[in-house]
Amino acid sequence: MTGVQTCALPILYQMCKPIILLAVLFALAGCSRQGGADLNSGVNMVQVSTPTRQLTSTATATETPLQSATPTITSTPENTATPTITFTPEYTATPVPTATQIPTPTPIPPPFLDTLIANLMNGNASQVVGVYVEDVMSLRVVQQPSSDPAYVSTLPNTATYFSMVRQMTGNTGLLAHNYLAGAYFFNLQSGQIITLIYGDGSTDDYMVSYSEQFQALSPNSPTSNFVSLSSGETLSSTDLFYRVFGGGTRTTMQTCIAQGNEDSWGRLFVIAPLE
Repeated sequence: MTGVQTCALPILYQMCKPIILLAVLFALAGCSRQGGADLNSGVNMVQVSTPTRQLTSTATATETPLQSATPTITSTPENTATPTITFTPEYTATPVPTATQIPTPTPIPPPFLDTLIANLMNGNASQVVGVYVEDVMSLRVVQQPSSDPAYVSTLPNTATYFSMVRQMTGNTGLLAHNYLAGAYFFNLQSGQIITLIYGDGSTDDYMVSYSEQFQALSPNSPTSNFVSLSSGETLSSTDLFYRVFGGGTRTTMQTCIAQGNEDSWGRLFVIAPLE
């Protein structure tokens, strides 16, 4: 199974196709460098005038001693400390992830049939509430809303009762997305017993006879034609519906076959006549 996911389940109705948009955000952190103070400020020197002798008008000259001029030195400004510059590491862009293949769930041992029956009973003898295959799957069955014949549950370990099958053929059809409970349908093999559980606790057993796989020529169209992967025969959606759901008393399990990036590329049907 591939991709994330959808499965156009009922043949005559188009399923919704959730699309996951992966948004990858890149942040670029810049760094700036601030300049420091000038470290080479000079010293201002005061020019010292040359002293002169002062002569009196008397014959005897009194020598005035020279005074050594003391140069006045302006104070050197203290160096302003150069600010420490922190370099912000460049942001490494996160690579865009590629589409991840969705693995087929590994079947886990289901609870004992009696335990499942006890958990699902609701008193309604005419309503299918569960489906059980020993060592393969143990699923709750939910009903389609009367106003939505294309509804398929998105809950794990849950199949959906295909109401149109009962209305048009009298048989039982169970639907599940290929990335949820429908993945278990690929593990069903000829000769295995499918047990339907009713709301009053009663059960019916069906034995898997065979499975069929078809490619949908228009995967997301509710009126697509289908090509059998075994014989190459092309069937309309209506003909395929009666072929897999009609006939003698049976239960048919339906899910999608994914191919490449197309999760609704084809359909898998597992046919199990009443024991």
